[in-house]
Amino acid sequence: MVLSDPDLSVKFHHLGGGIVFKSERRGFTLIELLVVIAIIAILIGLLLPAVQKVREAAARMQCSNNFKQLGLALHGHHDTFGKLPPGQYNNFYSNDAPWIRGCWVQPILPFIEQDNLFRIYDTARQANGNWALVVPNKDTIIKTLVCPSDPNGGKTQTRDTNTVNGVAVVQGLYTNYVLCAGSTYYTTNGQNMNGTFYVKSEITMTGVTDGTSNTVFASEIRVSPDVSANDLRGRYCNSWEGNNWFSTLNPPNTTVPDGQQYQGQSIVGAPISNQGPNALALYARSAHTGGVQAMMGDGSVRFIANSIAPLTWQAMGTRNGGETISN
Repeated sequence: MVLSDPDLSVKFHHLGGGIVFKSERRGFTLIELLVVIAIIAILIGLLLPAVQKVREAAARMQCSNNFKQLGLALHGHHDTFGKLPPGQYNNFYSNDAPWIRGCWVQPILPFIEQDNLFRIYDTARQANGNWALVVPNKDTIIKTLVCPSDPNGGKTQTRDTNTVNGVAVVQGLYTNYVLCAGSTYYTTNGQNMNGTFYVKSEITMTGVTDGTSNTVFASEIRVSPDVSANDLRGRYCNSWEGNNWFSTLNPPNTTVPDGQQYQGQSIVGAPISNQGPNALALYARSAHTGGVQAMMGDGSVRFIANSIAPLTWQAMGTRNGGETISN
């Protein structure tokens, strides 16, 4: 006796008073296999954008937290010394300050849990006027200064063909975060600008007469993958020509190139052009979708859309312009 179930493809054979089961299950056909692969591909296609959005949301939150830490550091510096740190310590073409070619980063290091690094810099600057060129610890990656969304974030430049007194130049870490010098091109000597941070600025909070909640203190830039040391954007040691400040002259993520006196490497979203000393500026840029993070003078962090009205953005960059800014 043979019993057959066409759905299960199993036959029952009666042999000598017993029943023997014989399976005839078949494998996948090529068409079925292709259908399964197609379904898996569709599911991956649906899930991947969602995963990317979750990752970017987490990166954007971390970026915001970094700015909050910078805000606390700037306020801590002000509480301790009665003034904000300068955007840069010396003129572009002179060595007339104790922190030669230093900027706002060095003095806030103790306030972002980098006391040891600060001491190394402080010792080096007292012993060597060229400390900003040769101190080896500049390639220390300070996560508080790096945007996790920037694929080039955390870049360090440890090689250079230049030497000082026989010691190889170390360019160090390039930061994503920059302070606001105002709403114009940089002046020739980088002084007396209409923002809060420029050469020898050392502004007090009472000097921000537009109100700290209306004035941008910091935003972000894109770091170039350039390794020639010619792209200065974000370099906080051996600081030149405002490469660690930004201007609100143009809106976030503008197509207008950043202006520097050295020809760096343009990338998508962060073009650069070689300009003279009266047309230098970095503009706020980020790898976030649709805008940039910005830290206000009161320490709050806002996401500024690329579509912000240019005049509003310019007004936010000044410390004492008397403009009225809506929320």
